[in-house]
Amino acid sequence: MKILIVEDSKLMRRAITKVVVAKGYDPIEAVNGAEALERLQENKPDVGLVIMDWNMPIMDGFEALVKIREDEQYNNVQVLMATSEGIQEDITRATQAGANGYMVKPFTLQQLADKIKELVED
Repeated sequence: MKILIVEDSKLMRRAITKVVVAKGYDPIEAVNGAEALERLQENKPDVGLVIMDWNMPIMDGFEALVKIREDEQYNNVQVLMATSEGIQEDITRATQAGANGYMVKPFTLQQLADKIKELVED
C-alpha cells in the first residue's frame, strides 16, 4: 500500500516519510493540495492513506480534502489531517468534511506511527 504525504515543509515531509517507510509502506510526496490530487489520480487504487497538512500554497489541505471526498473513487482512502491548526472549529470542519483523523503539530514520530496503525491496520 502507498501513503500519500502532502506537506509543503521539506523537513516535515522527510520526517513523515521515515515513519511511513518504517511501517512498511511506500511513500508518495506532494507539496500542496493540487499536486496531491494529481498524485492520487496517478497512483489509484494503491493509495490507502493520505497524510495532509492544512496550510499550504496553491491549494490548502482542507480544499484538497473536500475534493477527495467529492470523488467516489476515493471512498476507501483514509485521510489524516496533520497540521499546526489545533482550533476545535477546524477539527470539526475537517471531520465533517470527511477526515478520518486529525493530529496537531508538533507530534512525535511514535504518535504518527500509532495513528497510521489505527487508520490502516486495525
